Amino acid sequence: MNKCKRAIVLAAGKGTRVRAIATDVPKCLMHLGSKRIIEWIIESLSIAGINDITIVTGFGARAMHQALKDGNYPRVNLSYIHNPKWREPNGISLYCVERLIGAGERFLTLMSDHLLPPQIIRSVASARTSKCVLAVETNLGNVFDLSDATKVRIANGHAVAIGKKLRRYNAVDCGLFRFDARVFRALEDAFQTGRKALTDGVRNLIKNGDLEVLPISDNSFWIDIDTPKAYHMALNELERFRLQLRKGK
Repeated sequence: MNKCKRAIVLAAGKGTRVRAIATDVPKCLMHLGSKRIIEWIIESLSIAGINDITIVTGFGARAMHQALKDGNYPRVNLSYIHNPKWREPNGISLYCVERLIGAGERFLTLMSDHLLPPQIIRSVASARTSKCVLAVETNLGNVFDLSDATKVRIANGHAVAIGKKLRRYNAVDCGLFRFDARVFRALEDAFQTGRKALTDGVRNLIKNGDLEVLPISDNSFWIDIDTPKAYHMALNELERFRLQLRKGK
């Protein structure tokens, strides 16, 4: 089974819901303790053994380059690709990297506002399946702001539906995937019907039987920093996240 060593971090959006506490830069450049959000993500990926990282930029691309150019990432090959259509849904951002992906290559995809510990990243990268993989939280009590989360309905161990407005669900999308070229075909099918979000492509993977869900450990801390409340929760739990980083080494 091919090893997964590449990660794509989607960081093109403006993050309008945190504008009250962020300056006019990408949300992932906000400081969270001693580092920017994106720097915590890069560190977690590196600890997990994912050293080839491409950031998809859009809004504030120059600020992103300037913020990370002097970063101390000795084991990381950090690169960028720009999405000029960054105002459109995030499926467009992922599609921008199609030309970078080799035949048969598997790669991780993460959101730039999700803190995820290396233990979860490793488990998704090394999942023993030929399908694409989505990390899910099945303990809904661990989800901060469940109303805003992307929900997943699982039946007999398989995802059967995904979306923020699902009425019946038993898991939540953690914002971490392992894809291969099938995701680009799934996105193309969605684009033909005017649907451009990554979730639209994932729905097509589910329909085609090409997606497997991987429940994360109950004691793993992760969070989607999508609102000021989520940002403050991440600050409160930052020491817990640091501990997961130390344990992941």
